[in-house]
Amino acid sequence: MSEYEFELAVAGIDLAHEEIVRRLYDGGLDDATISSSGGQVTIAVAREADTFLDAVVTAIGEVESISGARVLRVAPDELVNAADIAHRTGRSRSSITMLISGERGRGDFPTPAVHHSGGSPLWRWSDVEAWFAEREGRPADRHRATLIGVINAVLEARRAQGELEAWERRLVAELLAS
Repeated sequence: MSEYEFELAVAGIDLAHEEIVRRLYDGGLDDATISSSGGQVTIAVAREADTFLDAVVTAIGEVESISGARVLRVAPDELVNAADIAHRTGRSRSSITMLISGERGRGDFPTPAVHHSGGSPLWRWSDVEAWFAEREGRPADRHRATLIGVINAVLEARRAQGELEAWERRLVAELLAS
């Protein structure tokens, strides 16, 4: 078994109720730290499991065993901006900006996955991490970043499907299964 660390953003939990916090810890989250900032509840988990996916799925189940609790997303997020890249790699923002623009390095920084009109571009962390790993001569853990992206997509789809008609949910389920 290995230890896996991640965070869960959670809705539907009021940390002012000690009973809820006690139930979370007693319900299997004794390997977690629960906090709140700006009204957002975050649960930082350090869990031993056979795989990263096992660790995340069991933690989500334990959180959602509390009535009304809903996991919104798993962090660290797959989509990152230049500031996130700087933070995760321990580099300065200006160093990352120069790598992105081609002023430094080979000029082959990964292409952004998302361009916002008037906003900053977003990259897939798995692409960026693999790019740095190749240049630093070390293995990349693309699989973990990809899993987080898929889990977050499933959590978002699960949330949004409540707004769909039954026939629309059926067609979307067929699309996912194909």
